[in-house]
Amino acid sequence: MNNKPRWRNIILAATLPAVLEVIWQIYNTYVPVFLQAGNPSFTDSSPGTLGFGLGPALTGIILVFDNIAGLFISPLVGAWSDSLRTRWGRRMPFLMIGIPVALAAVVVIPLIPMSIDPALSGKTAELGGLLVPFIISLFVVLFAFAIVRPVADVLMFDITPSDHRTTANGIAGAIAGFLVVAVALGGAALYGIYGPLPFWLAAGFAGIILILVRIWIKEPESMTSARELAGEAFNIRGIFLFFKRLPRENSRSLLFLLLSNYGVFALKMEMSAAAMLVAIPAITYMVVAVPAGMLARKTGRKMTQYIGLIGFTVGALVIWLMPSTTGLMVGLAICGILWPIANVNHVIMVVDSAPVESLMGSYTGIRQISVTLGFIIGPVLGGALVEAFGNNYRMVWPIMVVFLVLATLFMIPVTTGEAKKEIAA
Repeated sequence: MNNKPRWRNIILAATLPAVLEVIWQIYNTYVPVFLQAGNPSFTDSSPGTLGFGLGPALTGIILVFDNIAGLFISPLVGAWSDSLRTRWGRRMPFLMIGIPVALAAVVVIPLIPMSIDPALSGKTAELGGLLVPFIISLFVVLFAFAIVRPVADVLMFDITPSDHRTTANGIAGAIAGFLVVAVALGGAALYGIYGPLPFWLAAGFAGIILILVRIWIKEPESMTSARELAGEAFNIRGIFLFFKRLPRENSRSLLFLLLSNYGVFALKMEMSAAAMLVAIPAITYMVVAVPAGMLARKTGRKMTQYIGLIGFTVGALVIWLMPSTTGLMVGLAICGILWPIANVNHVIMVVDSAPVESLMGSYTGIRQISVTLGFIIGPVLGGALVEAFGNNYRMVWPIMVVFLVLATLFMIPVTTGEAKKEIAA
């Protein structure tokens, strides 16, 4: 790989996962509304929306399938993309097939509820003819995203020299933050004009980015096949055997990085209990993400992780110990600034813990396991603890402190993941 970064291509590669994340935000905003609209117990913030009248429990079960798909599919796809060799590249076949399939389903999703007879809205038993294709469309998006997410992430790392990956990931975070804020500000207005517009505009933008990625980005060819490195057929057994044979330093650091990732991402759903935190991370990402990547180049990635995690812990403690508007605003400001400093470097340290560049897809997929477990277990554990303390939602903050302290402690044994001085050929 040429050590001189080509920033046009890097920015383009960074935009692809960012716009996919925006589509996911739109999906998570409106799909629960479509599923529950018409149910007498559901308070719809978008009057006039037609839906299938499902209850919150069944809706939650349907929505959790994205985590299940990510838990089992993403790691295998990441490893498969490492060993794949085609004339189109290793990652590109997954993107060129998976993203158009996902976008086709995204275009269809808002149209199906619009076909509901207003007199039948919310009458689940009479809407089977529309509910079945709607659920199928949701599952197509879920499985397609489980395939393309790890590949879209690792494509950026493939074309970025190790020393510049934190900056590139900061750019990706800044782009995602900008798009999330744009959707937050304009999505409701577009939906009010015509329901499918947010879906269609996001899908169209993603399609354009995908075409530009295909035209401009050429994957590096001078990488040893992961199949050759493993010395095994690159099936599930071969993957496990390969990671079992990793040098102790690499395997130990990977384990603790994954535990630290879990500790951080287990907070993500708990943080949403405070409504203001939904907007603040997106805004601060635009401002802080790129400087956070640059800071890691100066101080080292591990030290930057410590700064971000400890600073975030301080912010959570301020909010917990100062139950006032001033305490909340000060704590949120601290958390908003320090969260990107920790978050931007997590995935890069995991990726650069790989002994060779050709395993970045496998490492990205394995990281997805810890992230997904955090998404699944974190809200359940946090909710149970809040309920145990008499539904006192202020307990979210000390719970966050515990997870952040654990994430910080798990960083101590890590000895890999810093920028590589030489890129393996």
